[in-house]
Amino acid sequence: QQRGEKILVICARAETALQLEDYLNLKQGINSAVFHEGLSLVARDRAAAYFADEEQGAQVLVCSEIGSEGRNFQFSSQLVLFDLPLNPDLLEQRIGRLDRIGQRHRVLVHVPYHQDSAQQVLLRWYHEGIDAFESTCAIGQAVLHEFQDGLRNCLLNPADQNAADKLVRQTRKRAEALAEQLQKGRDRLLELNSCDSD
Repeated sequence: QQRGEKILVICARAETALQLEDYLNLKQGINSAVFHEGLSLVARDRAAAYFADEEQGAQVLVCSEIGSEGRNFQFSSQLVLFDLPLNPDLLEQRIGRLDRIGQRHRVLVHVPYHQDSAQQVLLRWYHEGIDAFESTCAIGQAVLHEFQDGLRNCLLNPADQNAADKLVRQTRKRAEALAEQLQKGRDRLLELNSCDSD
């Protein structure tokens, strides 16, 4: 459905990236490239350049976790997170590959998941619990530290919707309180004096 769009796909492992790229290229006929830590720096540069080429380039770049660091792809506004990291800062880094200066469109984040899976629980925790997809999440690590045992239990028992609902409610309440604390702790004079508007 997005044949005219540049799409960045990020997954955790190089093996997964290779399999996805192979499937997209051979089975779906989509011009794609792969970007993972097993490639030389030159090969990674070539893959990134092939993806960036507007006329003859790849429509899809499939990356392992290495694609969530360092490279910027703000010419793309479609991000597929094939799997979600357990670290909120890493999730923010992944989104930040597209959502940066130079981005002209709203970044659309797609997260495929199976019903009653750990991926669905983690997606709900990020989206409904700490609002990690709609805004930057400075309190993500603190919330994860506080709720990691409950989150782990829900990830191990993804079919238990009551436990997941309870976890999401508690997380949202705590995340809102922490965000409010963080906002109140800002030093507005320092912020104003830190910016030389000229």
